Amino acid sequence: MKLKVWAGLLLVWVNLLLIPIAQAEDLPQQTQLQFVDSNGLPVSMDFVQKDGHYQINTQIDLIFYKMQFISSGTIKSTILKPLSYTDSRSGKPYAQARFSGEGVDYGKVSEAVKHMSVKGSVYDMFALGWQLGFNHGKLPANTYLTNGKKVYQLNAVQSRGMAQMMVNGRQIDIRQFSISRGDDLVEYAFAPQLDNIPVRISYMDNGKVYTLQLKGGQINGKVF
Repeated sequence: MKLKVWAGLLLVWVNLLLIPIAQAEDLPQQTQLQFVDSNGLPVSMDFVQKDGHYQINTQIDLIFYKMQFISSGTIKSTILKPLSYTDSRSGKPYAQARFSGEGVDYGKVSEAVKHMSVKGSVYDMFALGWQLGFNHGKLPANTYLTNGKKVYQLNAVQSRGMAQMMVNGRQIDIRQFSISRGDDLVEYAFAPQLDNIPVRISYMDNGKVYTLQLKGGQINGKVF
């Protein structure tokens, strides 16, 4: 009887060792993603991680000018820790945020820098999307969001269930989530079969709703 018990415990222990644990090296090393916005304009988003650091470079080609958002920071396991965020318009910095253990310094570059002390993590719009995808829709407690101009405390993530969408002529399953940002909603969708990369992001800026939807790209050099 005791032999059977020990054999059972040994089997459980072996199975636990075999469970894959998500580490930074298991996440995409590099992705180049192509989206379109609500008006059909192209949007590119590149994610790169190397030596414990990451950078997300998002560019939106509007009719009269370009918008660029660069987020950078460190990464450990599946946790992104942002260090800086810059929102540029036509090549000139428009708003920015710098993160530290004591809080966040932020604001438009044309105005005085503001400081907010927080007890939790602060993400920009795009780093938040990758953080959610890597962690299956979960966020640390006391999570904040900034667009460089303002800082919002986020409510709990709400699951909106599974759905399907077309990506480069291929029907894929997606998981959908929403988060309250002040009076607005930020919505994300991720593709489990594509390493949980973001496939749709919807947010509001200056009263205007932007929706980015994935059309294709590469993950670690492989076209999908």
